[in-house]
Amino acid sequence: MKVILLENLASLGKKGEIKNVSDGYAVNFLLPQKKAILATDQSVRYFQHQQDEQEKNIAEQQNQYSKIIKNLNNQTLNFVGKTSSQNHLFAGIGVAEIIALVKQNYNLDLHSNWFLENYFFKNTGKFPIILKLPNNEKISLNIIIKSLAEKE
Repeated sequence: MKVILLENLASLGKKGEIKNVSDGYAVNFLLPQKKAILATDQSVRYFQHQQDEQEKNIAEQQNQYSKIIKNLNNQTLNFVGKTSSQNHLFAGIGVAEIIALVKQNYNLDLHSNWFLENYFFKNTGKFPIILKLPNNEKISLNIIIKSLAEKE
C-alpha cells in the first residue's frame, strides 16, 4: 500500500515522502495515528502543490533577507529629537522607531525579534545596532541621534 508520510519517521522516511508499506502496517499503525495518508492521485498532487508553495515562500524570504543585507548593512540612520540641556532626549528612541525609519527610508520590513538587544536610547550620540536575521546572517547599523538644537 502506498502512503504519504505526514511526519518524519526514523524507521521509514521523511515527511512528504511516498512509501510503499505493508497493508497491516498502514491500516493498524500509520493511518490511525495520523502519521500517514493514502497516496491517491489527489493527495499526491496536493502534497506536491504544498511542497512547491513552501519552496516558493522560502525563496521569497531568502530574497527579502538578501535585500535587507544589501541595503542596510553598515548604513547609518539619523534621528533628531528634543533634548534637555544635558543632551538627554525627552522621548527615547527604541526598536519601534528604528523599524519605522527603516520602513520610511528603505521600504524594508524589519521585525523586533531580529534585534539582538532591546535597544532604547535616551542620549545623543552614535550607537551601533546589530540584527540577526532568521537565516542567521548578522548585519550592523549605526544610529546617530542629534539634538534638535544641533540641527538648526
